[in-house]
Formats: sequence, structure tokens, C-alpha cells
Amino acid sequence: MVNLLNSLIGSGLVLILLIFFILINKWIFSRIKSKKESFQVTRQTISILLILVGTLTFILSLPIDKNLKGQILSFLAIIISAAIALSSTTVLGNIIAGIMNNAMDRFKIGDLIQVENLTGRVTRKNIFHTEIQLEDSNLVTIPNLFISSNPVKLTRKSNTVISTTVSLGYDISKVKIEDCLKKAALSTGLKDPYVYITELGDFSVSYKIHGFLEDSGKYFSTNSLLNSNVIGSLHDNNIEIVSPSFMNQRKVDEILFIPKKEIEKSLDKPEKTPEELIFDKAIEAGAIEKKKEYLAEIDQKIELIKDQIKDLSDKEEKEKQEKIIERYNIIKEKIANNIDEQNESLDKPK
Repeated sequence: MVNLLNSLIGSGLVLILLIFFILINKWIFSRIKSKKESFQVTRQTISILLILVGTLTFILSLPIDKNLKGQILSFLAIIISAAIALSSTTVLGNIIAGIMNNAMDRFKIGDLIQVENLTGRVTRKNIFHTEIQLEDSNLVTIPNLFISSNPVKLTRKSNTVISTTVSLGYDISKVKIEDCLKKAALSTGLKDPYVYITELGDFSVSYKIHGFLEDSGKYFSTNSLLNSNVIGSLHDNNIEIVSPSFMNQRKVDEILFIPKKEIEKSLDKPEKTPEELIFDKAIEAGAIEKKKEYLAEIDQKIELIKDQIKDLSDKEEKEKQEKIIERYNIIKEKIANNIDEQNESLDKPK
């Protein structure tokens, strides 16, 4: 009985160490998590590797015959192979793709991306999938393997290009049209507008107006506003936007097809932009990510002050610097608590 207990000590130590390392891994990444969301994928990967390595080590440390150990390991390998085969190779592919996407840092939480015909803002990055909030405010999860095997269009956060196209007749001056389109872009809030002639059709010329948007957070509403301002600018200059088929169907007798202007009703309270309503979860997730980055900056400042304190000989100056560290720690605690509250709110179904 004593010999049996002695032989099990090694296996027990291995089991204790495995539990210890798993808890340490969880503790370390729970602290890192308050600073950067991308560490979530790394944490999950390390946890899986720890469990696999720990299980193999525990089996090898068991006080049993070598042949029996080999049979157990073979049986375990069959189970793992069968699990992978039954769950499809895409599961393993998604894990590898998740690690690769995380390592490449292709996009961050809150970024506006387009994958094939899906366009939306990133709300969550996981080892198996990525969650984005679409233009209709609904959430969709995209497998990481799909993302890694398809081009991802990342919209720049600043100075992204907004454009729209309009087709007009050959009888209208090109200079006049370009001037109207540039005025429409400037009134929309776009910088450095420029015009391309994209097509010379049988009945009309296609003009494309471009401009730079400083804040891509208003990407969709600015697109709509640009279209509206283009119509207004052309109509203000008596330029008709009428399709050739409409003009050829009946005689219009010099009638201008320009609607009368209506006085816009002013609102007492400013309305939220469409992006604020559509991408509510993505915007909140992006705000959390910025706060985590700010926490990392505070940690760097604290470490810098601690290094300076080591070289100080003046007691009063040391106390002054220590008080600064205390204030930073208070700010950190408030921000960390705010992040926890926002994460809880983010996880709740809307």
C-alpha cells in the first residue's frame, strides 16, 4: 500500500502542477485582458496547449507498464483524431486562422471592414470566429478560416475616400459639372475633392466625385449626405438629372424636372447619426479597446516614474512622485471598473 502511494506521488505532482499552471495562465491573462482584447486568442491557445501537454505528461508519469502507457496514448490519439475528423477539418483550420489573424493584426475591435459582401464594424475577436455588426445593426459571426482565405477591406479611420457617381448629358459643360460636384463635396465636409470621368456612354457622361473624410465613424451617413448635396448643387445650377429613356419617351416642352425646395424643420434635440444607432455595440467595443490602450499607457508612465524614483535622493521629491503613482493607480482602478461594467453591458442581449 505504501509503495503504491509512493509511486503515485509523481503523478500527483504532475496533476498539481498542471492545475497550478492553468490557474496562473488564467490569472495572468485576466490582468492583461484589461489592457488589450487581442490577448484573448493567445490565452485560449496557451490554455489548450497546457491541457494537451499536461495530459500527456500525466499519462507518462503514471506507475504502470510501458505497454499499457503506449496503449493509453494510442487510444488518446485515436480519440483526438476522431474528434477532429468528426468535427470537420475546418475546426482546426479556424483555430490556425484565428492565431494567424491575431498575429498579423489585420484589424482591431471597432474597425470598419468588408469581407466579400459583408460590411460592418468588428465587435469581438475569438479563436474560432470574428463577430461584426452589420449595416442593419444585426450581428454576424464569420469563421476565421473564411476571413483568412478572402480579401479583407479595412476602412481607414481618417482620410478615407467617399465617392458617388452621377450620369449627365453631353450638352452640359464639363467645367460647370465639376464645379458643382466639388461644391457638393465641400458642403458635405469632405477635403480636397476631385472628379473623375469614369465612362462615356451613348447618351450620357459618368462623373465620379471623390473627397477625403476625416472621421470614418460617419462613413455611411456622409455617403448619403454627399448624394443629397450633389442633387441639390446640380439643381441649384439648373442642371437636370434625367435618364435618356425618360427623356425619349415623351415630349417635355422645356420643363425642368427639379423639385421645389422645402424648408427643413429644425429639431430641438440633435439626432444621433445612423452610425451611432446601427453600430451601437461595435462603437461600445471600440471605446473599451481605447480605454485598454490608455491603461497600458498609464502602466508605462508608472514604470517610468518608478525608475526615476530609484535615482532620487531627495525625500520630498520621492514622496511627490509616489503620490503621482497613487493618483495614476486610482485612475487605473476607475477605468478598469468602467471597462468591466461596459463588458457586462456588451455581453447582455440588446
